[in-house]
Amino acid sequence: MAKNSTARIAQNMVAQIGKELDFNEMGIYCYRDSTDTPEQLSGRLDGIIAALEAGDIVFFQSPSWNSLKFDQALLSRIRLYPEVKVITIIHDVRALMFETNRYLLEETIAFYNRADFLIVPSQNMYDFLCEHGLTVKKYLVQHLWDQPVDPLTLYDSPTQKVLNFAGDPQKFTFVNDWNYDLPLHLFAKDAPDPKPANLIHEGWKNSQELLTQLSKNGGFGLVWNDGGYTFEYTSKYIAFKLGTYLAAGLPVIVPKGISNEELILKNNLGFVVETIDEAIQKIAEQSPADYAQMKADTKKFAKLLQNGYFTRRSLTDAIYQVLQK
Repeated sequence: MAKNSTARIAQNMVAQIGKELDFNEMGIYCYRDSTDTPEQLSGRLDGIIAALEAGDIVFFQSPSWNSLKFDQALLSRIRLYPEVKVITIIHDVRALMFETNRYLLEETIAFYNRADFLIVPSQNMYDFLCEHGLTVKKYLVQHLWDQPVDPLTLYDSPTQKVLNFAGDPQKFTFVNDWNYDLPLHLFAKDAPDPKPANLIHEGWKNSQELLTQLSKNGGFGLVWNDGGYTFEYTSKYIAFKLGTYLAAGLPVIVPKGISNEELILKNNLGFVVETIDEAIQKIAEQSPADYAQMKADTKKFAKLLQNGYFTRRSLTDAIYQVLQK
């Protein structure tokens, strides 16, 4: 897994918040585990869980981005300790990320069923997994990714009619044909070639730089995809960039059917639309006063993400619930 990948950033963020709650980290190195002999794998697993004691509570961030076989072996080693409780945090489901991975679903759910408690990204995800064999009854929903940041590093731009999108144009190809009058600020290593006239290439930025520049640009943050199977997964998981936009104080544009749709509408955090054309129209028709109110509501909500409260609550509530009958 790449050092700057979203998945790695998200899992490291959870680990850091856990440390602030006095958790002890069991670090897992991402590597090609198929090269390990049984003896090498056994030694590696013993090293990971060296500090584990009977009766501990283990949060397993899934996937580890090693093979599912590795995750199963690690969980088996953890389960050798008496009275240990395992709370599995489902960040991504590799069996659902790509249609060609669906053959992994049964084995993946079997892995989840070995947990005492689950933290799932959305209710939609939990319901889907139950329909396909999940039996764990104790769970809670994460809802959003946090994005801890000092609000003093952020701007408060009044700019309204701008869109911001963080994503690789090779994966999110809709940006390659951006032909709208509304400017789109693209945060990605590479720009489309040829670059659309109204697309502004911001380049790749680390988390702090991205949050600062988003807040400086103003306007809206865009969560979008090219439809099809990718959209089906969007209805179940939570996009890391959604938390990033909101933490920067930007209202968002999201596709109808996204797992966070109700939360966004309830808190006046942006628009839920079926097409980009509809998004452009809503932005064009929104009055400055209505945008100012939406942005004020978003900035108030952003405090939760800036301070890591979604993660803190998930971790502490999971402990509280897993220890009850």
